[in-house]
Amino acid sequence: MAKQGVVIVGGGIVGVSAAYWLSKNRVPVTLLDQYEVPNRWSASGDHLQLFGLTHGRDAFYSEMASKALAFWRELNKENGADVFCPYGMLDLAETEHGYEEESLKVLKDMRIPVQRLEKKQIAKLYPMINTRAVRWGLFHKDGGIIWAFRAVQALASLAQKQGAKVRPHIRIAQVIRDKNGIRGLRDSAGHLWEGSHFLFTGGCWTPKLLAPWRLPVRVTRQPQIYVRPLLNSGRYRPQHFPVFAIKSAGFYGFPLHIHGFLKFVDDRPGALEKNPDPSVAKDAGAAFEKKCRKFLGRFIPELERFTESESSIGYYVSGKDGDFIVDSLPGAPNALVACGFSGKGFGLGPVLGKALADLAQDRKPDINLQRFRISRFKL
Repeated sequence: MAKQGVVIVGGGIVGVSAAYWLSKNRVPVTLLDQYEVPNRWSASGDHLQLFGLTHGRDAFYSEMASKALAFWRELNKENGADVFCPYGMLDLAETEHGYEEESLKVLKDMRIPVQRLEKKQIAKLYPMINTRAVRWGLFHKDGGIIWAFRAVQALASLAQKQGAKVRPHIRIAQVIRDKNGIRGLRDSAGHLWEGSHFLFTGGCWTPKLLAPWRLPVRVTRQPQIYVRPLLNSGRYRPQHFPVFAIKSAGFYGFPLHIHGFLKFVDDRPGALEKNPDPSVAKDAGAAFEKKCRKFLGRFIPELERFTESESSIGYYVSGKDGDFIVDSLPGAPNALVACGFSGKGFGLGPVLGKALADLAQDRKPDINLQRFRISRFKL
């Protein structure tokens, strides 16, 4: 039997962030994960993730991103090596009005540095982009890349230095309840983990682990592809080409990174997945490759005829209304669940982790979590 003040299940970005903040406040904390921390099967285990402050008219998310930006900058200093690289982010608009226009207004209202780029400017700065397919662009210099695997690794290491215990290869098989909430967690080896509070941050594994609560979440299959340019690869380097998104087309992409590949992700909700298993590698298939070529042919034509590529399937977990879930479990006031972050949660991970740490210490979080409550659904 193992006892700790707070037990966290799930060592992705939100889990390690919560462990970091709890241990920083000298709260005893144990972080459990069924694999290593970090691991390549979790949503936080990819090479890199996008960080941006544009969220259309949803100023609340932009405000959270602004808080997270300060943390990522500080983590670079504390870690001694950059996990966050602000190469900038470019949102390309196919129409004059809509998501990009709303994002521009929100960032201006928040006094966040942002530029509107007209076609001629886009053509001069990024000659690989087909400006006939876009109307204008929105660039903010504080967006960029987070090296996801390194970021989780850095936060886990800092948490351990502050006293947190990280226990890999612990698979929770049973959540034990009593009249007061959750009493403990039994792992697959039969060990019991007890604590005063429990945080569940297990990504796509969370719905199954917490099956008795029937969490109102959906898990979808999300394809992504890595492409090597046939020519002009130098101008896709981060110094010349930022992270970019075309919301109306459903894709976002990254500059050249590991082994000379660019990453493209289909950000639209994919097919529902009842039994996700990220540990089983899956190719995204020929249909997605065709869709990606069509997208590139329209917006970055010289990449359309790539010959070297690698695709895979990831998973998005989101509340059934598309929003996050951060709340106490019904009937278990000593247990918190945080899920539904896929697609836009990694960059906000430190802010969400801090909110969970505050709740576990009976403190008022820095952000208002009202919109993330489970009670908004009829369970």
